[in-house]
Amino acid sequence: MWNTTTNTTNQPSQGCSKKTDMRLSSPNLSPNSIAGFHIEPTNICTLKCLGCARTRFIQQWPQHWKNHSINTQDLMRFLDIDLAGKKIKLCGNYGDPIYHPDLFDLVDQLKQRGCSVDIFTNGSHKTTEWWQQITTVLDSTDSVFFSVDGTPENFTNYRVNADWATIESAMKVCAKSSVRTVWKYIPFLYNQDQIDLARQLSQQLGLTEFQVDCSDRFDEQTEHLKPSAELVGSRYNKQQDWKQQQSSSDINPKCINQGEHFISAQGCYTPCCYLQDHRFYYKTQFGKNKTAYQIADTTLSEILSRPTVVEFYQNLSQQSGCQYNCPSKS
Repeated sequence: MWNTTTNTTNQPSQGCSKKTDMRLSSPNLSPNSIAGFHIEPTNICTLKCLGCARTRFIQQWPQHWKNHSINTQDLMRFLDIDLAGKKIKLCGNYGDPIYHPDLFDLVDQLKQRGCSVDIFTNGSHKTTEWWQQITTVLDSTDSVFFSVDGTPENFTNYRVNADWATIESAMKVCAKSSVRTVWKYIPFLYNQDQIDLARQLSQQLGLTEFQVDCSDRFDEQTEHLKPSAELVGSRYNKQQDWKQQQSSSDINPKCINQGEHFISAQGCYTPCCYLQDHRFYYKTQFGKNKTAYQIADTTLSEILSRPTVVEFYQNLSQQSGCQYNCPSKS
């Protein structure tokens, strides 16, 4: 859910790249047009990151929180298209994929269907043996992104409850395998002057790349963490304007590349991860009628053929969640 800029270990730039502005003129929801999926294997996490939707939800409605992990067999039945060559991002809004109770089987079944898999994780609290096992089903077309925002001495300022010792062990195991390994670093006020130190450490650990991933998710609870203006995500100012106006017809939809079809840990479909965030989910048809989008009871092809879903994609600029999360750059 972050705007990402790729800086390899040989590129010293600390700035954030600009996202290409693309407009959705006419949605193509045919199976052949789908580039990939964003799947949330679980909403379980051991961390309490200050800006995380999971942390916020539990703080506000602890009595309503339930842990969920996606059912692998339901997922495989739901994905009723040829997955060969498609990109599967294992990430999510609320959890860390590595805490799915059987991530090995989930990844193995996806790989057997010809996907490439990207795992986004903090990497904490798993054993060396666990990482050695998971890398046996990954190959050079796959990636593991380690979200570590700072140096070992200070990254827990944001990643509360994270554990550097197990992260370091995980990084070393992945770096020795064929998988692409990436250190993903969000600049905050407390770490913005240590980007080069972290990059050097990533090189020492043998990681493939180092990415500076500028965040735009700053509000009254995280404003004290906001870094210098050039290290703030490109959506930030537009989103502040939207909060004042509550309206915008000019958007740059994330789903235009057909690589963001989202499936939550609860087994529910939405067009993208942004609309699964509880701040927007229950204002959409996907949240208001979530039982109609349960992957256990339908297929991807059936959902994408529904007139209501086609109409939703045709009217993205009228959706408040799309206006807020995908503002145009112009």
